[in-house]
Amino acid sequence: VMPATHSNAASGNSSSTSSVYSTRLTARLAATAQQNAADTSHGSEPLPANAKQTMCSKIHRHIRSRIGTLCLLLATVVVGLTTAHSYFHGQSDTPNCGMSYSRPRYIEQTEFGRSWTRYSAKYKLYLYREGGFDVHDQPFRIPVLFVPGNAGSHKQVRSIAAASSSAFVKMVGESPHLVDEGCVGYDFFTVGLNEELTALHGYSILEQADFVNDAIRYILSLYPKTRAKHQLSQTKMALPTSVVVVGHSMGGVVARTAFTLPNHIVGSIHAIFTLSTPHNNPTASLERHVEDVYNTINQFWRRGFRNGTLDDVSLVSIAGGNLDSMINSDYAFVGDLAPSRNALSVLSSGINDVWLSLDHQSILWCAQMAHKFSAMMVRIMDARQPTQLVPLDERMAVMRELLYPSIDGEVSEGVMDRPMGSESYRYVRLADNDEVKLHPVDVRALADNSQTRSRKARALHLLPLHKEGGYNGQVVQVLYDPQLFADQPFDASQTNAQLALLGCNRTSTHNIADADVNVLCTTLSIPKVTKLPLKRDGDDPNLPVHSLHYIEYPLSLDQYEYVGIEVPAKPGIQGFLQASLTDQPQATEKTIGNTQLLVQPLTIVPDQKLGVRSRIKLNVPEDPFIVYRTKLVLRRNPATALSQEAKFGPVVRQSDGRRFESKFWYDQHTLDLAIHGRGAYLPTDSEPSNKTVSSDMWDGLYVDVWADPGYYAGLELTLCINWYSSLNRMVKRYDMALLAMSFVWASLVLLHQLRVWNSDGKFPGPLQAIERLVRNGTLAGLVVAAGATPLVQGLVAHVMHDTWSTTTLVWWNNLFLGVRGGSIATVAVPALLVVIALGFVLCQAIVLTAVCALASWIGSHITTVNVKTAAVPGRALAATIAFVVFVSTFVPYQFAFLVIYLAQLITVVRTQILSHKTPNLAHYQLGLLLFWTSSLPYCAPELLVWVRNLSVLWFDDAPADHNLVSMVGYFALRMLASYNI
Repeated sequence: VMPATHSNAASGNSSSTSSVYSTRLTARLAATAQQNAADTSHGSEPLPANAKQTMCSKIHRHIRSRIGTLCLLLATVVVGLTTAHSYFHGQSDTPNCGMSYSRPRYIEQTEFGRSWTRYSAKYKLYLYREGGFDVHDQPFRIPVLFVPGNAGSHKQVRSIAAASSSAFVKMVGESPHLVDEGCVGYDFFTVGLNEELTALHGYSILEQADFVNDAIRYILSLYPKTRAKHQLSQTKMALPTSVVVVGHSMGGVVARTAFTLPNHIVGSIHAIFTLSTPHNNPTASLERHVEDVYNTINQFWRRGFRNGTLDDVSLVSIAGGNLDSMINSDYAFVGDLAPSRNALSVLSSGINDVWLSLDHQSILWCAQMAHKFSAMMVRIMDARQPTQLVPLDERMAVMRELLYPSIDGEVSEGVMDRPMGSESYRYVRLADNDEVKLHPVDVRALADNSQTRSRKARALHLLPLHKEGGYNGQVVQVLYDPQLFADQPFDASQTNAQLALLGCNRTSTHNIADADVNVLCTTLSIPKVTKLPLKRDGDDPNLPVHSLHYIEYPLSLDQYEYVGIEVPAKPGIQGFLQASLTDQPQATEKTIGNTQLLVQPLTIVPDQKLGVRSRIKLNVPEDPFIVYRTKLVLRRNPATALSQEAKFGPVVRQSDGRRFESKFWYDQHTLDLAIHGRGAYLPTDSEPSNKTVSSDMWDGLYVDVWADPGYYAGLELTLCINWYSSLNRMVKRYDMALLAMSFVWASLVLLHQLRVWNSDGKFPGPLQAIERLVRNGTLAGLVVAAGATPLVQGLVAHVMHDTWSTTTLVWWNNLFLGVRGGSIATVAVPALLVVIALGFVLCQAIVLTAVCALASWIGSHITTVNVKTAAVPGRALAATIAFVVFVSTFVPYQFAFLVIYLAQLITVVRTQILSHKTPNLAHYQLGLLLFWTSSLPYCAPELLVWVRNLSVLWFDDAPADHNLVSMVGYFALRMLASYNI
């Protein structure tokens, strides 16, 4: 009876409980139905006032709870869009390249197969032939090997190869005897490297460098037969023992890497020319093997110049400057890698007859650059030498002459081609022949078409030397229009051959202004001219650029009374000449503080009288982030401004003591001054030596102004910071730092989620976690720490400068973002990057939340999902075995990570469908997905290279790509994430 009674009582209690729950559920359903009916019947009627207030208060509370993320999102969007607009549209330089043309033929070297290189199935070697010039399909001249860059093609050689062929034919046509002096032209070889992404993959750099060494060995093996078959001249030509290498972008890094490999033939490369090559640091540090390769080759090259193994190798680096959006031209500076005897670095904007900033691809096909490059190549060839080149010192002298403006170098001692010896000039007033004019201060010679003189008439302008003050420190400045000498013989190798600069003495004691006297003059040795381009933005690039010629000659003429300048005085000539004898021009120096330009613009008025050339030195930090907006104001001379016009518009030049960067502006009064130089990180692998590393140190920014001193009386410069253009200079310098900081923030977001769940039992979503990081001071603390770190680094380095070694100091400066310069940007840039990195993670979280929510909504209408609460041993074991086998043998571990990421994305969508049942699990899975999203960019390079190799059936991957240890943690975390927490 008792069991039966107990059973009935229990049944009664159960029925009673069920009845209570049923009653409550019925009441809720009835209330909901009534509310729905009311909403349906009064859907068009406005809500009551209290309902509106309730809804507004909810919205207000929701906004207040998200105010941190909303402000962060707004700041990120504004700064990001402004920076992107500045990057693509805020460049101060204008592209103005002429198009180059060629008629290419590419002859594949089919004999260069498996017996020569193990990469024959992957890479190819071609011989370039220019239609109309090259009639033989066999190489017999001087070998040149072109190495393309990241995702580059072997066909990119065509512009410089065609220009070199044309320049050689023109040179030999004008001077046939040069063939007997070893000028026999070039054979351009080019390698097809499967358009690999060498900028992203260090193992590809090593493979390509290995192939380049094999290609050089094969190329040199061709010439014993072909040189004997094709007799070039009566002079015996030496068999080549080396190849000239031209590398574009990462091709220059591949060429330098070839020296470090075991299959490199010592002495097989004596000259390397690189175009837009990032020598110091990789442009995209997404893979540690790229960093390892850079450290290895930079260490090898510095030690090579120190121990003498690279003494005969020349390294020339030409970069595009502001318009190169692919690489940071700071990294093209090789002054920290090689001594100035062996290397030089220059931006294209400062090269004579180029005068342009070039983007990453146009530096190969730009007509101005191709012509200048070919002119340099034909000047250094000498097939009589085994190296096929002139000696190193002569070679570097030629390249400095053609690539550096002469005003930056020492005075050349080359005597002009038109020797005058001793020659008498007679001062005759209004004569039909020669005339002599005495100028007390300066010379202003203007061609006068109305004069009717003979074809041989010329004028000698004399400037008296002041012996009582001595000659030390005096300078003759001459600026002239080369049209004055348009019909005189012209030698391209002596661009100032027309102008005669003379030292003169009277032959009697009479005053030259009072009586006819004889003046005896001798020709002086003068430097090469500096060309000042009269080129505006938008000028037709296919037309030749007219330029003025400028000479600055320091005097030590104790034996002369006058400096004479000979100028044609024939009818029908055009042009002008201006000259002055002044004391050694001193630059007007102005030191600009870190925060001085933040308050107000700075106006600089030089103290010296306006001369032919005026120089202003700005003592600013070596800071590549700041763009200085500069306004030039020239004050007219009231005595002459109304009666004459300026003979030319003002020419402005920016430069610095390193000779790396210079830039010209013509007839522009608003300029943007910015610098390039060494990259954000100094070398760390070896201690620099004054004997092996170039000593080109930063000593400020120079602004030179050439203006008509007869029309203008003075000038002033007004400087302020151009914040808009300064933004785009951060992109290629700290894009990798932004990715690294984003990874750190994603890690902090997940860590905060775990901490809250551990303490409160609730797992917040990523957006909630970011809001708390903003509110609890984490963001503010990291911003302050990021801004203070460079200051602490600089302070400690200053205190420990005499205690620490150079290597230790360099290592210390390279911590965090690296210390470069001392302006406000040193503090502002790291702090800004911290904020933008968190904003970038916030944008990722918003996108992932929206995408997963949409996918879960779609999935909830398609299928039914149940929560997993137990593992399936068979499935887990199969997944583990597949993971181990594939990663160990065939696929790189980055591909396994991509599979894990996609599996996690599916898991997030499944848990989002059940978020009303398991909100903690849904937030955890989404937080884990956000964390892994920040790791995706570091897996992309290897995946892209792997897919590219599969397309050519190449399966030889880097051993490190199959490292199981790299993926064990991710795989284990993924297996745990598949189940409830």
